[in-house]
Amino acid sequence: MLTKTTYTRLSHYFFGSKLHTLQVMCFFLLFFATAFAQNEESSPKKSSYENPEHTSENYMKLKEGWFLGIDAGTTLFYGDVALYNNIPKAKDFSKSAGRGFSLYGGKKFKFGLSAELQVFDGTLKGEKQADQLYRRYFNADLMGYSVSAKYNLTQLMFRNKNDRPFFNRLTLYLTAGGGQIFFRSRLYKYAVNNQWYLEKVSGYSTSGIDSAGIAAAGGLVQDRAKTVSAIAVPVGGKLNFKLNQKTDIVLNVNYVTCFTDQLDSWSRSWSHKDRYLYTGIGIMYNFGEKESSDIPDSDRILRPSEKKSGSKDLGDAYDKSSSGSSASSGSKRKSKKTSKADKELEIKLKLYELQLKMFEMQYLLD
Repeated sequence: MLTKTTYTRLSHYFFGSKLHTLQVMCFFLLFFATAFAQNEESSPKKSSYENPEHTSENYMKLKEGWFLGIDAGTTLFYGDVALYNNIPKAKDFSKSAGRGFSLYGGKKFKFGLSAELQVFDGTLKGEKQADQLYRRYFNADLMGYSVSAKYNLTQLMFRNKNDRPFFNRLTLYLTAGGGQIFFRSRLYKYAVNNQWYLEKVSGYSTSGIDSAGIAAAGGLVQDRAKTVSAIAVPVGGKLNFKLNQKTDIVLNVNYVTCFTDQLDSWSRSWSHKDRYLYTGIGIMYNFGEKESSDIPDSDRILRPSEKKSGSKDLGDAYDKSSSGSSASSGSKRKSKKTSKADKELEIKLKLYELQLKMFEMQYLLD
């Protein structure tokens, strides 16, 4: 605490008639030193966790680097029967988006490379309305498999040890591969009597289909036939967010080019091959992960509850006592308060030392 005499001297020093450049400099020095000390005390601690996915880990051993994942999401069709070129408008999304589900697994190797096998099941749908064409819509059932190579792009984007708690848990993969799809689809037309009629099919046996165009004519589906198959080439990426050492949340984006123009049952010689985009979110589990430190509790979104006194506290950020026994929750809070009080005392001592130097300079100038 400043005494009355000291306060009077400070007032005279800073606001008296002898105010000069050196005094102003000392005043701002004191101000910025106080601000810096408070900022240093309140700034959050940086993460000490090192994500093994950010380094060139070697998983060549047979029991290391295996993973298994599952996700679900939506599909968008890119072909003749679609209301958009890139993404549908909000009002057309329900007419354009199908659903999808995938199960995948694989193994990591080294240099950030992995091999992955994925099985996919889903639906596609779309609608078309263009000049000089009557309205059409289709729906399709789709399943397939693919084998892909994955490259861990994060090794080029992040340092081996990242001190940012959130970004340190992200991993970005690029994927490319090949596979096969099996599908059945039905195409409908909107006739002049304002009714929908079956126009074309793939993978079904039908009766009564003719080429009456927009006239009120169409066929019926009698039964399922052999599924139509085609080669598929998926490319895309995956964004993994690490929950802990074993478990990741995964955003999966796959753009699949199919070597067929029959996904919507409408084939035209001048049109491109059909494609679809799958976007899903799910979870992945890492088997046989190398022994490494887990994510500290301070960096997690869902932090585990504190354990009782006497149990081993994995999230303890302080040094253990010399006896080796774990501290209770009450002693931890006391330790935090003591540490904070020590920092405040150290800051006050530094400020007091600075004040003494300023008074000494004042007397020298006088």
